[in-house]
Amino acid sequence: MPLRRYAAFRSEIFIAETAGFRLIVCFPLHLAAGKISNSILNCILKGIGVSSSIDYQIEKYCLTERGESPRLTRQWADVIAECQDKKAGAEERLRIALLNVDYVTSFELPFRLLLVRTPQLIASVRDEWQLNQKNVVFNGKRFGCVWSLKADLSGIPDEFHYHLSNRIRRVDVSGITAAPYQQIAKTVKSPRERLRMALEAGLPVTALEGLFWFGIQRIAADVLRLRKAGMAISTSETEVFDNLTDTHRRVPVYRCDGCSE
Repeated sequence: MPLRRYAAFRSEIFIAETAGFRLIVCFPLHLAAGKISNSILNCILKGIGVSSSIDYQIEKYCLTERGESPRLTRQWADVIAECQDKKAGAEERLRIALLNVDYVTSFELPFRLLLVRTPQLIASVRDEWQLNQKNVVFNGKRFGCVWSLKADLSGIPDEFHYHLSNRIRRVDVSGITAAPYQQIAKTVKSPRERLRMALEAGLPVTALEGLFWFGIQRIAADVLRLRKAGMAISTSETEVFDNLTDTHRRVPVYRCDGCSE
């Protein structure tokens, strides 16, 4: 449940309900007014053993491909159901997809399976399973790959056109919702520019924010480019949960050092 703020009795009061209990933190108003940032609150909560996890409640999530056959649609539905049933981790989700779908693309894997390190995961199974690969184009401009356990890839299209639509609630103890990320996505089209704007606004950004709202599949690469351009970006870890994979895991979270919150 998000953290709530109140002003009362010459104090600023912060109330968080998590892990089945209510936590109340009070600061003198003359010290707290406008000075208690989300990062300070998270440090306090972490220091007393309260997790600063992020909960992504996915109410609608639909990745479509213009030429997708009913067979592929059914295969992906079965994969998602099996992953949820097994509460499969990232590599296991990839293995389930490769075993049950005729072919998978480098564009769709991060979005369909919420994978944050797709190239590394593919590398971990490529030699073991002798994956076959075909180079293709996504959305008319991006180059990528198709992977399959099948030997004959001649029937696979040369181009794919994807569209993602979603409705997702973001819940964490500091009270940051999906709204600021959605607003940035509406403001600019470039994924990397969206990331830059979010970091400069003092927002924490995980790979899942990158996927859900910024269209970023390899956030570490974009963070590296921003660092080379002079932005001071720190990396830590946070626990996340989403009800699409139905799993808890730890992922990197990026913040801009010295940027306002």
